[in-house]
Amino acid sequence: MTPLVETAGVKSVTLFENDGFVIYRSEDDPTNEDGQMPRWISALDISEKSNRLTFIMEHGTVILYRGDRLHLAVHCGPSTNLGEVRQTAERCHESLHNLA
Repeated sequence: MTPLVETAGVKSVTLFENDGFVIYRSEDDPTNEDGQMPRWISALDISEKSNRLTFIMEHGTVILYRGDRLHLAVHCGPSTNLGEVRQTAERCHESLHNLA
């Protein structure tokens, strides 16, 4: 997760399981509090054909990545280069799922 956490504009990175259990949280913020995880899971469940969802919010953007075992939430500031974040997040997410 280090390359993603170090990407300019990324406020927090959260790795969580299907039940909302948080495996990794880079920083605490309102987008990754334990009470928020069911909302992200619900969003992923509703849009089952998409492996990536983007939410434009008042204080930035949240990008969700669906995985077989783990999901990823990335909270970015308002002026973040989302293309760079998406590329880095996809590489990190893919690397996680390729681990034995």
